[in-house]
Amino acid sequence: MRVGHCAVIEFNSESDAKEEIEKFARSRSTFFPKAEFVVDIETGPTSCLTLLIYESPEHLDAEVGLHKEYMDSVRPHVRDIFGYSGSLKYLSNRLPVLDEIAADD
Repeated sequence: MRVGHCAVIEFNSESDAKEEIEKFARSRSTFFPKAEFVVDIETGPTSCLTLLIYESPEHLDAEVGLHKEYMDSVRPHVRDIFGYSGSLKYLSNRLPVLDEIAADD
């Protein structure tokens, strides 16, 4: 059973948000190697929503230590964070895989 984890992060400033979102994209394979699907959505100038999908609860649980290490590294730049995890009920995707951050529109 696939599971998802989403986190909503509010950064201290716009520069913190830009820096940490770019860092997240560069370090995805280091801190979230078992994630099958990763998306980061900028929800405001200082906030983002991150969604990770894993093959199983065991794969998500296996990365708890890496998630903590990542969060400890960004904590000085974060005002607030909360998240939810649960079983995946539906997924539809027609987007191409993007390995780089798109330029600002």
